[in-house]
Amino acid sequence: QIAKIKTHSYQISESIQILDRFTSTISAIFTHPTMVDRMAAMLNYFLKNLVGPNRKSFKVKNLNEFSFKPGEIVTDICKIYVNLKDCDTFLASVSRDGRSYSPDLFIQASEVLLKIGQSGLVSDLKIVEEKVSLAAKSVKADEELFADAPDEYLDAIMSHLMSDPVRLPNSGQIVDRPTIARHLLSDQNDTFTRAPLAMEQVEPLDDLKKAIQAWMEEKRRQAN
Repeated sequence: QIAKIKTHSYQISESIQILDRFTSTISAIFTHPTMVDRMAAMLNYFLKNLVGPNRKSFKVKNLNEFSFKPGEIVTDICKIYVNLKDCDTFLASVSRDGRSYSPDLFIQASEVLLKIGQSGLVSDLKIVEEKVSLAAKSVKADEELFADAPDEYLDAIMSHLMSDPVRLPNSGQIVDRPTIARHLLSDQNDTFTRAPLAMEQVEPLDDLKKAIQAWMEEKRRQAN
């Protein structure tokens, strides 16, 4: 059991370090619509558990024995946020994560960084904090503005306003392309009929996409 814990701790630390290296040079793959929500939720979850108010319950006795170095993990996670600070889709995804994100998350992280001697990261993380806060306000404003979207503009799985609607070949259901792409990462079947499904089979609905965009633009025009 101890060997398994050591292996798991090492894998978490190594995975975060790899993400730090990759996001510092190649960010597009991690901020793609099919990945960005999962990426943001994962980072928020780990950071909340490491620096949030319940972090004491996450402590591990004999840290060295289990190769668990929370200070290093916090540092590497914060570096990833900083690496992606100019990606609007990532910032919006961070702010939309209702499970782990809160306005205090980066303040708590900065306090930990100062305690472990990583003050150089604090100013960059402050920029992330401010940008995510602005993104959260923008997301909330859009949610309120588009709350009365017609049913035919809503994703059949997640019920949100679609940005890139596609029709599933077997069920005929209309969903957002990022939604079905994320679903297919873990389950290669139509979620409605369980028939085998690949992204190459979905039918783009360009006319519907243009109609949604025109409706959104009109709503914004009316709001201004």
